[in-house]
Amino acid sequence: MKSLPVVVLALCAILGLAAWLFLGRAEDEAPAPSGTSMPEGKSKPDDGPRMPTERSEVVRPPDPTNEPAQAPPPAAEPPGQPVASAAANVHLIVRSAATKQPVPVLRWRVRQAGQKAELGTATDGRADLALPPGTTVELLVESDGYSPFTAKNLAIPATNAPPLDLEIFLEAAAVATGITLHVHDTGLQPVQNVRVEAYPLRPENRDLAWHVLEKALWVRRTQNAEGTYVLPELATGEYGIRVLATDAEGELLPLLAFARIYLLTGSNGFVEDVTLEPGCVPLLDLQDPSGQPIDPQKGAVTLGLRQPGGPMIARHWLQKRDTGTVRALDALPGTGVVWPGEAVAPGTWQFEVQIDGQPALQQQLFLRAGERQAERVIVPR
Repeated sequence: MKSLPVVVLALCAILGLAAWLFLGRAEDEAPAPSGTSMPEGKSKPDDGPRMPTERSEVVRPPDPTNEPAQAPPPAAEPPGQPVASAAANVHLIVRSAATKQPVPVLRWRVRQAGQKAELGTATDGRADLALPPGTTVELLVESDGYSPFTAKNLAIPATNAPPLDLEIFLEAAAVATGITLHVHDTGLQPVQNVRVEAYPLRPENRDLAWHVLEKALWVRRTQNAEGTYVLPELATGEYGIRVLATDAEGELLPLLAFARIYLLTGSNGFVEDVTLEPGCVPLLDLQDPSGQPIDPQKGAVTLGLRQPGGPMIARHWLQKRDTGTVRALDALPGTGVVWPGEAVAPGTWQFEVQIDGQPALQQQLFLRAGERQAERVIVPR
């Protein structure tokens, strides 16, 4: 994987490559209900601190270029969804910081703790939102050609209080900046569906497993027949980017993830050739000797997966429910089939289970490349 000069981005656009302005679908994985997972960052009691995933490579900005680049055309945006049916209590007025004129099209995302994010679009620089009164939400506002705006803790007016008029001025994004990814497998076949996560990094977390221990700036899923993905403009700073291959329904494919750190200066960009190697997604059905599913509500269940003789690596475990996908760090989110948050390398692994802090199982798993491999695991009680 090599970073190419930013001028390639301009040439790609001029040649008419199908670029993807990465605003398809925001996606949130809900944390497991309290009592089913260990506190974030904790490891198994008898293992000591868990090791993070492999150290991410830092991509430094290439030498600046004076050659202008042509911005890719925006992708079609899905219709917005109302946050609530009540009367609007937040009025967004979004303008260009340079011209003070309303932006032609804006996109917004609202996320409340414990709730699925809501998306919407609006025109002429104005959006009227009906948000739960008296709550605090995270608001993201974007527009093509501008750096995004984020309000981490936006207080929504209480019931019967006057609406909140929120005027936002967006700064123009630098031309030919950002990150473009050309994603394919080892056979050079395009990976047509991906889930991409962006994490803002700080000096104290840049060498940690940021995609496990930190909250993502955004998580989005989209598709492109050519495997070419143009990420949204990001403000100046250092970011961790993780790419996961999925099918059209968002199910994790058995391809190893791509994770890298990028330093964006506001005047640089990256075009990345990404090869996803074969991996395995173990689908583990944990049962007791009588065939009943292991229930973490009856005792906290800690999960660990390590290569023999290697360190235990912190990882999320996922599970699908009727309400969506839930996750827990190093723990069983609930009853039913569970799988790691990303594919793992094929080969021999040691799977370990603790219940209420006591060792319950150590079992070898032989994981095959290119498979979503179902395994029934009997856990003594």
